[in-house]
This record gives sequence, C-alpha cells and structure tokens, in this order.
Amino acid sequence: MSLPALVPTNYVLTSGANSALTWTNVLTVNSVNHSSLVGSTISATTFQTSSLQTSSLQTTTLNSSTMVTSTIGVGTQAPQFPLDVRGGAYLSSIITPVDQIAQGAYLAPSPANSSIITAWIQKTVQTNCASTMGVGPFWSSPATGSAFGGVSSGQGFIGCVLVPDGRVVLVSQNGTAIGLFNPATNAYTTVAITAGVDAYYGGALLPDGRVVFIPSQSAKIGLFNPATNVYSETAAMSPAPAAYAFWGGVVIPDGRVVFIPSNATAIGLFTPSPTGGTYAVGPAATKYEGGVLLPDGRVLLVPDGAATIGLYDPVANTVTPGPSVSGAAFNGGVLLPDGRVVLVPYTSTIGIYNPLTNGYTTVAAVGGYNGGVLLPDGRVLFIPRTAANFGIFTPSATAGTFTTGPSATGYIGGVLIPDGRVVCSPFTATTVGLYLTNTPAPKDFCLHPCFNKL
Repeated sequence: MSLPALVPTNYVLTSGANSALTWTNVLTVNSVNHSSLVGSTISATTFQTSSLQTSSLQTTTLNSSTMVTSTIGVGTQAPQFPLDVRGGAYLSSIITPVDQIAQGAYLAPSPANSSIITAWIQKTVQTNCASTMGVGPFWSSPATGSAFGGVSSGQGFIGCVLVPDGRVVLVSQNGTAIGLFNPATNAYTTVAITAGVDAYYGGALLPDGRVVFIPSQSAKIGLFNPATNVYSETAAMSPAPAAYAFWGGVVIPDGRVVFIPSNATAIGLFTPSPTGGTYAVGPAATKYEGGVLLPDGRVLLVPDGAATIGLYDPVANTVTPGPSVSGAAFNGGVLLPDGRVVLVPYTSTIGIYNPLTNGYTTVAAVGGYNGGVLLPDGRVLFIPRTAANFGIFTPSATAGTFTTGPSATGYIGGVLIPDGRVVCSPFTATTVGLYLTNTPAPKDFCLHPCFNKL
C-alpha cells in the first residue's frame, strides 16, 4: 500500500496493520506518536524527525539510507540519550566508529595527532585509576617495605629498554657486557662486548625491534638484535663528536634516532638500516641530558648545564630555546598524561614544562635522581642515583607533590613493563632493581617511544 506524500507537519497514525508502509519521497515529521505500529516493512529514503516516541514499535525491516534525529526514545516519554531504549534491544549487527583515542598508541607524533595521543595517554592512566590520577585500584597498593626488590646482577649500566619479546635490555656503560633481564623468569644474563668504559649512555627501541645504544665515549654506535642476541657496531661516526658526547636518545616518527648532546656541540642524528646505519650532525646544542618525545613530534632537550630548555623540531631541523631554567641541573624527563613534561632533578628542584604555553614552573627542592618513569596510575617514579630513596611525584593541574618511596640508591634510568613493575638499571648498585606497582599496564603503552628510552 502506498501512502500519499506527507508535508512537514504532525501526522498521526492511530491504528492499523499493514504489510508494507512505503514513502518514496522524504518523510519529515516533527513527532511520531502511536501506541502500536506493526508492519513487515517500513521504507524511506530519508527519515527525519526531532522526536520518535512509542510504547511498541514492531517491524521486520526498517530501511533508511539516512536517519537524522536528535532523540529516539522507545518506552519513554522523556528520552535522556540520543537513543534511549527502555527494555530489551535485539540487533543482528552493529557498526561502531573507530575509537580514535585507542589509535593514539599507533599514530605518529605530529601537531595534527598531538591531541589524540595525549588523550590516549590520559585514557590509559585513568583506566588504571580507581577515581583520580594517583589513586590506583584498591588491590594494587604494595605493603610498605615490599615495594622494591632486586635480582643479582653486574653493575655499570645506564638506562634500559623494553623489547617486544618482554625482556629488558640493560645498556652497557662499562663496555664489557649487555645485561638482559627476563621478567617471566626473573633471570639475569649477559652478552659480552668490548666497547670500552663509558661506551654508551642510554638506549632506545628501533622500529625494527633492535636496540640502539647511544654513544658517549664510543666512536661507534652500538646495536643489539634481541631476535638473535647479537651485538654489532656501525662504522665510526664522522665527524667524530667530542668525548662524553651524548646522553640519551629518542626515536622520532621518521624512524631516525635523536642523540641528546651532553658534551657534544650539536645534536646527533642516526638513520638505521638493516646492515647498520648512518650518522649525521644536526643543529647546534649542548649541555643536555635526556630527551622526551612530545605528542606534537618535537623533542624536548632536558637541560643539565644549559641555560634553557631545548626544543628540537625534526621537520625544520632546528633547535629553539625554551624557558630559562636558571642553571638548574636535570637528568631526564617524563611526559605527563596531560602533555606537560616533568624534569627529573639531579641537583636542583623538580621542573615542569608546558609545551602548549611554553611555561616553566618548579615544585620542590630535591635532588639525586637520574631518569624517571610514568607509572600506570599517572604518578612519576624518580630513579635514585645518589638519593637514598625512590622519589614519587604526583602531578596536579597547577603543580604537584613529592614524597619518598622505598630505600634504594645507585640506579640510572628505568622502564615500566606490562606486569606493572619498573625495572631499574644498576649503575653502582649490584642488583637489577624491581619496583612493584602491582598495577598492570598495556604493552603498547610500555613500548611507546615517548616512554621506552633513556
């Protein structure tokens, strides 16, 4: 049965059962009100309505190429949601939009993706929290004194990197061995090398799964392949940088690695290849220790003797000075869930940098820490190098608070692993440090280049 064209006004169907109700033109009504509408097929090219309310809507097929509506309520006179069904709802299939926030883990940092990546970090942290940032689930607070332990190991490591197979690679500073920690077995092993003392300061995970070792005293760049447990070196860097050249590195979206210049006078740029890679000199910069990949694709250079925070733009290949830090000394930085960066205090106060406002503030006068880790609940763990305890920083919208954790000293750098522990790299300590959070974290969160590096 075909019905006549309707005009944009109220149309009331009081009763009746039809084998088919068909409108070949646009059906536009302000309100459809009926106690019962039963039909085998309701078809309309476009169905537009500001309110659809019914106590019973039964149909075998409802076909519409476009349905534009502010509210569809079934079984309610005052719908509270765009689709409000009071009672059972049966669907043969449902198509949902892509969760852009969940994709944040896999998007390349850039100005266009910055807000999505930040939202993903916030969502991950908030999912792990019982109420607010810094408050984890009721079952995930380790007992006092049991939050830190260790596995016997060698010493002389600076930084560690989580690899996809779940192991943690300890970066050799002493130049004699690479350390390997297996969280599944709590076993520590080594791979012998001959790179020389102070060879490497920090490392990062390459896109192909290898680990690059950041050269300090070494004239060559180190590479470790976890799939084969084989260590190799590139050709000597040319031109050769100064002694104690770099401290820490960051993988950027195009796959290169930014070497953070400590005693070097310029940024180092490493382009990996299957057989090694090439080295190039970037823009001038010096007196930085550690870098942080920002969601917008830039790299924050952490000042340790430099007068200002440094901001490296890989696209423009420029370093721009940020706010003055008044000679403060920091060793490493940690990206916070809201996009700010906390600078880890070595001989100074805790610093906080906001990339959106280019603002810089300080929080508490503490020191002795070298490297930090974003915990699953949004707090930051400061790794104790000369300090007597772990530092725990709880950020707030305006500043944050600092407290001390379990006793430990002699570590440089750490990395979060999916079981919720933080693996700490032993520098003068003789055990692989294991800080227990008891809150698991997604693997892609732990592997992300914003966090998985020194």
